[in-house]
Amino acid sequence: MQLKRYTIASLILIILVAAAVYSIDNEAISFDLLGIHFPNLPVAFWVVVPLIIMYLASLLHMGVYALVGNFKLRRLNKDHEKMIDALRDALLGVRERNYVYKSEPYKLMGKLIDHSLLIPFDTLRSIGNEKIDDVLQLMRDVKENKKVDIKKFHLPSTTSIAIQNNLNRFERGEIDADSILSRPDSYGEIVCAKAYETYVKTASVGSIMKFKHLFTKASLIDFLQRINASENGIQIANEELVPLLTSMKLDSNDWIDLSEAMAKNMLPEQRIRLFEMLSEQNDDAMEGYFYTLYDLQMIDTANEILNNTANNDYLIFKAYRDLKKANKHYDIAIFLRRSC
Repeated sequence: MQLKRYTIASLILIILVAAAVYSIDNEAISFDLLGIHFPNLPVAFWVVVPLIIMYLASLLHMGVYALVGNFKLRRLNKDHEKMIDALRDALLGVRERNYVYKSEPYKLMGKLIDHSLLIPFDTLRSIGNEKIDDVLQLMRDVKENKKVDIKKFHLPSTTSIAIQNNLNRFERGEIDADSILSRPDSYGEIVCAKAYETYVKTASVGSIMKFKHLFTKASLIDFLQRINASENGIQIANEELVPLLTSMKLDSNDWIDLSEAMAKNMLPEQRIRLFEMLSEQNDDAMEGYFYTLYDLQMIDTANEILNNTANNDYLIFKAYRDLKKANKHYDIAIFLRRSC
């Protein structure tokens, strides 16, 4: 439209100039320029020729810049699409991103977005872009524990959205622990660990030990409480328990907690022997051993071992020992401010 107006205006200008010159001088002339002979034509014709040349040159100039501008616009449009995808990934928590931007305005923002996670306020419902609005809706649905179709987003199992959605599916019973643990790469460590917490409560010892790397302190306690239990009970030898327990990163308080868990159903003889074996391999397990002995009223045995330790070691148990000698009879669990 603008080119049409420019052409019409240029044509009117050329006609007006030609008419004005012709009205002043209607003679014809010929001349030589750079060895070229130009024929005998009206003066008005030779006046408008430069105007026509200027018009054509301006068209060429505008065409070149229009072409350059079109390339820039296409580059900006492509970068805009990349930015939308980058924002989408930032909302979804996709960590592996590397969008390459051609235009300078997007390079700065792109570098920042590619190394960021976006957490929008709950009040943001939509922004008018279909890709982003779909993600915002997905985030709300997952947060509200709704059933969603997440496959179309092609998310890695490590993203927070995929993790939460799989946890929701597990909670709703759409997938079970066996399905999750049989495909750890599809569900990720967090979901597998959550499923394992349920799995250890009912599965056989052999099945549980296949995934022993997923043991946490909480799931380990549930597992130990099943030993000799009347419901979902299991049998496991100390020779299997020792390498399992020593492979985990447990502090002295953890060993006491485990001893409390064993006290629920494990036979006293097995419990004592287990901590005797553990204390030979791990110094931190000694506190669990002392707790076990005092809890089972093996006072003499506990005192004998305690008397052979350094003066500054196991002070809380030595304080308990001295209270017992003074006929102050407290339950060891209460003394340690732990529930019985």
